[in-house]
Amino acid sequence: MSDVDHATGATLSDNPASAIFESEWRTYRKMVDNNYLFHREAYACLREIVTRELARPFRFLDIACGDAFATVGALIGSSITHYCGIDLSSDALAIAAQNLARLDCVVELQRGDFEELLACWQGSVDVAWVGLSLHHLDTTRKLAAMRGIRQIVGDHGLFLAYENASPDGEDRAGWLRRNDDQARDWTAHSDDERRTMMGHVHAHDFPETSAGWHSLGRGAGFRDVKEVFIAPSDLYRMYLFRP
Repeated sequence: MSDVDHATGATLSDNPASAIFESEWRTYRKMVDNNYLFHREAYACLREIVTRELARPFRFLDIACGDAFATVGALIGSSITHYCGIDLSSDALAIAAQNLARLDCVVELQRGDFEELLACWQGSVDVAWVGLSLHHLDTTRKLAAMRGIRQIVGDHGLFLAYENASPDGEDRAGWLRRNDDQARDWTAHSDDERRTMMGHVHAHDFPETSAGWHSLGRGAGFRDVKEVFIAPSDLYRMYLFRP
């Protein structure tokens, strides 16, 4: 038997691996659909920057693209000619393929760990984008990934990142406490779902301070780093990196 993800219209197999993905993805979709992580504002900001900066045809790299649903909304009507999305989940990429059919451009999807793919990437893009994925890496690994991205965008491209971030002076424990407080208001989720999500966050989320993100950008070889959006919760911030 198959089930349909009504957020994307995609059909998912209910083999064991897909069942696990489906359960986790539906929990995540509740976060997105209820705008708990301020995706709407972040992707509106992405759209505004892409529209303003890139009237010419451009190539777009979506790092850890997931189902690409929000990215498609940001890119529809733009001058994009080539989209490449990378993600570790084959199930997510299957959904992304259906969502990306709405874009009038060449679509390429690659399955793999983005750290490994970025380190050996061939070719260049005009825009690289990552949303809420770099924070799973410690500072040293973030820097390595961003150095790879710097090479991929060359001397004229842009890199945009929407990631976990702290005000200067706040440590990881402080960020986690504020995140836990915020999650108590996520009423769309069951108690079990919230516990599962918070367990993941405490184990795998490593925010940087605002100054830390600026330092990472410069260390990766970007000449200019600009903070372009701060989420109302001040748990996430968006940065524009220019070579």
